[in-house]
Amino acid sequence: MRTRASLKEEWLTYSGLDHCDNDRWLRDKIAALFDIEQPSEAHESLLRMADLCLTLADLPAGAYPDHKAELMLMAQSLFGVPPTTK
Repeated sequence: MRTRASLKEEWLTYSGLDHCDNDRWLRDKIAALFDIEQPSEAHESLLRMADLCLTLADLPAGAYPDHKAELMLMAQSLFGVPPTTK
């Protein structure tokens, strides 16, 4: 069974969210949820979407074409929009 720590490491390594500051901000916000002992229902939903993101990485893009957009909307509804960088 995968632990929360191993899921967090997988997320940080394979999420693909490392192309710009906004991606990294979102990646790190989601990664922080893996450290919460008793996550809320909203946090659990986002963690499931993040785990699904890792699973879908091994499948053709057409397997769940709207997944990334749904993940981003869910994360932004929980965390807000990334701060602007200067």
